[in-house]
Amino acid sequence: MPKKNCVRRCGFDFVAQHCILCDTQRPQSSDFGDFQDSVSEIWLPKELFMIGAGNETEFDLRFRLFDVPVRVHPLFWLSSAMVTWRGDNIALTLIGIVCVFVSVLVHELGHALMARRYGFPSEIVLVFLFGLATSTRMTPGRNLRISAAGPLAGLALAAIVYIVLLITVQDPLDFLRDYDSPKVFAVHMMLFFGVFGNLVNFVPCLPLDGGNITVNLFELYGPRRRNIKEIVLQISVVSSALLAVRGAWCLNSALQV
Repeated sequence: MPKKNCVRRCGFDFVAQHCILCDTQRPQSSDFGDFQDSVSEIWLPKELFMIGAGNETEFDLRFRLFDVPVRVHPLFWLSSAMVTWRGDNIALTLIGIVCVFVSVLVHELGHALMARRYGFPSEIVLVFLFGLATSTRMTPGRNLRISAAGPLAGLALAAIVYIVLLITVQDPLDFLRDYDSPKVFAVHMMLFFGVFGNLVNFVPCLPLDGGNITVNLFELYGPRRRNIKEIVLQISVVSSALLAVRGAWCLNSALQV
C-alpha cells in the first residue's frame, strides 16, 4: 500500500501522478499551470525508472551525504563496470567504477544541495549510468537553478582534478600517456565523465538537464500563449539528431585513424 504522506515529497516533480520512491499520489496543485504537469510526464516518465529507482532491493547501498539520503541500485555498479571494463586489468576496472560513482554522485549532489538551499528535502538515487536527485515542485526560476547546479558541480569537480594535475605533475601531457597506470586511468575517467558527461547534460534535450533548463527558460521568458511543451520536444528532437550526427562523425574519424 502506498504511504498516505510522503514526508520527503521525493518525486512529485519527476513522475506523473505519483512519487517514484514511495508511490505516494502527487497532489493536484495548479500553482504552476497545466504545463508544469505535462512536463513531469515527458521529463522522466515512470517507465524509465521502473527497474531502478522504482524498485528497491536488499542489495541497495544506502548512506547519507551532507544530510542527503543516497541510494545506489546494483545496476549502477553493473553499468559502470560495463563502460570502464578492462578485462586485462581488474584493478583498473574497479578504479573506473569508483570514478563513475564519484562523478555521478557529485553531479546529483549539486541538484540536491541547491534544492536544500531553497528549504526543500531531496534524495539521490543512482541507477544505470545516471542518477536522480528528487525534490518538490518549485517555481521555474528555482527549477532552472537546480537543473544547472548538477552539471556545474560536475564540471567544478573536473576543474579541481585538472588543477591538481597541473600542480602535482611537471609534464601533464607526458603523464597522461601512461594509460596502464592506475593514477593516469583515474585522471582520464574523472576528466572524461566530469567534462564530457556534464557538457552533454547541457544539451537542450529532454530528459537531460539542458532540456529542463530550456523548459524553465521558456516558462520565464517565452511567449505565454505558445505550446511550450511542443516547442521543447521539437528542440529535443533537433538536438538529439545533431548530437547523433556528431557522434557518428567522431566514431568514423576514430575508425579511420
